[in-house]
Amino acid sequence: MEYRIIIFKRFLKFSGVFNIIAATFFIFPQLYKFYIVFYNEVNEFLRLGGTPISIPINPFHELMINTAGIDLVLIGSIILFVSNNPIGLTNRKIIISNGIGRLLFFFIVGYYSIYDELLHIIIPFAVIDFFIALIFFYLLYKTK
Repeated sequence: MEYRIIIFKRFLKFSGVFNIIAATFFIFPQLYKFYIVFYNEVNEFLRLGGTPISIPINPFHELMINTAGIDLVLIGSIILFVSNNPIGLTNRKIIISNGIGRLLFFFIVGYYSIYDELLHIIIPFAVIDFFIALIFFYLLYKTK
């Protein structure tokens, strides 16, 4: 069972770093706009479809983007912290909560993709989160 714990720890570290890297640019005022343009350009280059992301003009909307970036980086940091002991009861609850959140993100992205023409470059992130959640639950089950 020890090898499963090692795999679990590494996977949690990957997941935490993935969150941090994917969200860091959303934290900073003005810098997040380059990230949005980047997503639009990659989406267009790959001809994925969906409605391009518009740059918000309302400061509240900008604040919500920055706040979401902060939250995602914090979530990634929390997962990094619990990665040292994924079999501890409290840490397992945190991992379960994170997995549920990732599944919710997957389903919400699916909803917006189907009903509101969400920019399709976001779909791979949702699929990655879906598989991360499944692997979390599998490893939680295998390490109980």
